[in-house]
Amino acid sequence: MSNIHRPTPLRGDNFWVGKDGLDAGMYGEAATKGQTFSMFLEDLRAQKKNEASPYLGLTKFEVFQLREEMKRANQVIPMTAFEECLAEAGIKAFGPHTDYVGKFFEYSDTDVLFPDYFSDRVYAGMLKDSLVPVISMGETIIDGVNFHKIYIEDLEGDRQLAETTAGAELPEKHIGVSKQSIYLTKYGAYLTLTYEDVQYQRLNVFGKALELIGKQIDVDRTDEMIYILINGDGNSNSPGTTVQPAVTTTIGTADVIEWATGLPTPYKMNHHIGKKALLCTYYTTLSDFDNPVATWGFMGIDLPQTHEWDRGVISATDRIYGVDSRYAIEHVTTGAVLTESEKIIRKQINGTAISHRDAFSIFDKNAVGIWDTTF
Repeated sequence: MSNIHRPTPLRGDNFWVGKDGLDAGMYGEAATKGQTFSMFLEDLRAQKKNEASPYLGLTKFEVFQLREEMKRANQVIPMTAFEECLAEAGIKAFGPHTDYVGKFFEYSDTDVLFPDYFSDRVYAGMLKDSLVPVISMGETIIDGVNFHKIYIEDLEGDRQLAETTAGAELPEKHIGVSKQSIYLTKYGAYLTLTYEDVQYQRLNVFGKALELIGKQIDVDRTDEMIYILINGDGNSNSPGTTVQPAVTTTIGTADVIEWATGLPTPYKMNHHIGKKALLCTYYTTLSDFDNPVATWGFMGIDLPQTHEWDRGVISATDRIYGVDSRYAIEHVTTGAVLTESEKIIRKQINGTAISHRDAFSIFDKNAVGIWDTTF
């Protein structure tokens, strides 16, 4: 395999990139527009081809969600602009039979695609089996590193609407901004490898290594999300509901039902998280039920989806934490996995930083509950 740059198949009249091709400065252009490089390519493709793209304006997470929906609906999943560039350059980056890492550097500007491949694989690792998109109500992307959330009055009496007569004024409802700012934490790693070490590695193998970095980033930020659920985000919003079993340290069948319906109306607990040992006790109780759990939906009872998280952030071994994921916690992020793109393009991978910024904000404490078996 040659390391000599050859004329790129991306540049010219036959492909939408155009005669000017790709260059490292596009990462800076994307950043000034508040975009990732992938979003920048989608814009460029739509402009050059003069046709709409289902991915236009979407973040990597939103693209992932859309493609999952298309997959479930058995729809044809169109290629992203990035994937089209890879296909045009003849770079096989995904699947069981991939090219070597060095294939990105054979042509004069396909090396510009390599940093985005980097961040894409890290992000893929962050999303695999992640609790963040499952538990959080959504992803809010901001430009800075500090965030002030909005909130509506916590008490139902303050929020409640009122019937009014003709000509009467409607009651005022206050939507405010939180007193405490929320700081986005930086999660990441430095790569201690050289381009020469990975040049002849298959991209699928190298990509798996990057996914492992992403998985660890996700473990760390999930710890932070759970910590905020348990303790609040500094704005006096620790969990609003505590449910206790009828008998101390025991989970009975009636307790399972009470926990599933434990949040106040109109909230609905659809996910809960706990230590493995306590959840094993919960599973054992479910196995003793006379009525099949599958029939509960007809009675208006839906069990929350269970997630084991056997890490130190959950210090209480006798508590399970539940949420209505539609309202409980907001995920705030800068949106992109950041890499030092120019260093990567110059093949100076050793010491390259990979990072992602995240924070979590309690949106409505009434959508968070604690099942405490040690009262």
